[in-house]
Amino acid sequence: MTPSPEVANSIGDFFASWSFSGPQFIIVAFLSITYIVGMLRLQFRSRWQAIPVRKMLYGIGGYAILFFAVAGPPEAFSDDMFFAHMTQHILIAMVASVLLLAASPLAAYLWALPETIRAGVAPSLAETGWLRRITAILTSPKFALPAFVLTLWGWHVPEAYSLALNNDYAHLAMHLSMFATSLLFWWPIIGPPPVRFQLTDPQRIIYLILVVTPTAVLAAIITLSNSVIYTPYIDTPHHFTLTPNEDQRIGGLLMWIPGNIVYLATLTTLFLRWFSREDRKNRQYQLNRRQIEATRRRIRELEENDKN
Repeated sequence: MTPSPEVANSIGDFFASWSFSGPQFIIVAFLSITYIVGMLRLQFRSRWQAIPVRKMLYGIGGYAILFFAVAGPPEAFSDDMFFAHMTQHILIAMVASVLLLAASPLAAYLWALPETIRAGVAPSLAETGWLRRITAILTSPKFALPAFVLTLWGWHVPEAYSLALNNDYAHLAMHLSMFATSLLFWWPIIGPPPVRFQLTDPQRIIYLILVVTPTAVLAAIITLSNSVIYTPYIDTPHHFTLTPNEDQRIGGLLMWIPGNIVYLATLTTLFLRWFSREDRKNRQYQLNRRQIEATRRRIRELEENDKN
């Protein structure tokens, strides 16, 4: 487990605590370096035309968030404070995963591989390739949504949560499973290649609404509880002079408000996009009707002129 930091009594104390060790840090460092190497190789090969700057910034930003989550203060204080651990989960599952999917990093990872390996992997990503078929199954809404919700609820069962706090392998499994299922969950919304789901905006809206309720219920249970649910935090140092109950409420509120803001912001964006498209369709329909009516009037005028 991460060595317990000194008792934090200020924001400065909190942000001064970092942890550059452990398997999480090694995995994120490896993935980020591999992404950057592949991205640079592909960009140099294509004269900086293959990956838009916007997507490069998404990728770099996503890994920066992950790095902060697994090596920064959220990791350093995760064993001592529930709200630090919740901050870590939100950054991993609600921010970093979204940015990395928006970056469409597969091409960069392929170009990080040696040419012989890349040539062997590429066919599996074709339309009938085995890797693409497996990805299509795992990222389908019918699988991704329940997998994400069950993972979130499962790790917040007190016994499972306590196991993750007291066992490095369980802690790693918690964060890997949350990150993996969050990627699967957001995939039908963001839809990077090689698998794109042809969901309409109303279908995406319904898909997101289905996840808001179970996550909000979990956050409400944690926030409104009068007792400490996660008992390992009772005996940890009280940073910022917070009691375990206060710490738990802050963590629940973080899950409840910032976590659901991500869903609601996405819902709002999808609704506005859908409304805009429907409005354009309606305007085009009205324009077409006016053009048809004008054509009909012109035809009637010509017919009357011919009779006269």
